[in-house]
Amino acid sequence: MQLYDLFMSGGAPLILRGSHTRGLNHMEQFQVSYVRAIAAAAGCNLVGTPEIDEGIDLVLSHRSDQHLQTGAVYLEIQLKSTSQYIGQNSTHISSNMRADRYEEFASTDPSVNRIAVIMSLPTEQASWLEASHDYLALKHCCYWVNLRGAPASTAARPSFNARREDIFDDVALCGIMQRIGQGGQP
Repeated sequence: MQLYDLFMSGGAPLILRGSHTRGLNHMEQFQVSYVRAIAAAAGCNLVGTPEIDEGIDLVLSHRSDQHLQTGAVYLEIQLKSTSQYIGQNSTHISSNMRADRYEEFASTDPSVNRIAVIMSLPTEQASWLEASHDYLALKHCCYWVNLRGAPASTAARPSFNARREDIFDDVALCGIMQRIGQGGQP
């Protein structure tokens, strides 16, 4: 049955979503959009998306006269996405990164503020969002973790966890930026 015939017969039309071989790229693009929305709601600016992949996917800035230093404070973010669902009984969500990047994120250098943001996405791309006249729901959720001071690892791709209660939303991002602005850690 042709798509036109299916539509005309009252059947649900097939949705052409694009290259299924680019799934990881689409997951990252979706997560960047999610983080951009959070940043906007938190009053942050997207400073940049580095052209060369050095482990930092986004840099956000935040200005406030409440910060101890003048000007803006900055936060570097490494994005990770997974189809691992974090349900009611889960305490954390896991991801991993290359060993050299893990070392950078675990560094105790106070001049650089970094977090990793792990997004749990449904397996099927068609389930990533739901739109209506009242809302646009992005599924499932992002969780954040500050790896500063994390234990050293000899693994080629060390794994790390974000706690279930550390949802990355606008309130969490405001708190992160406030702590950085007061000279603390994310």
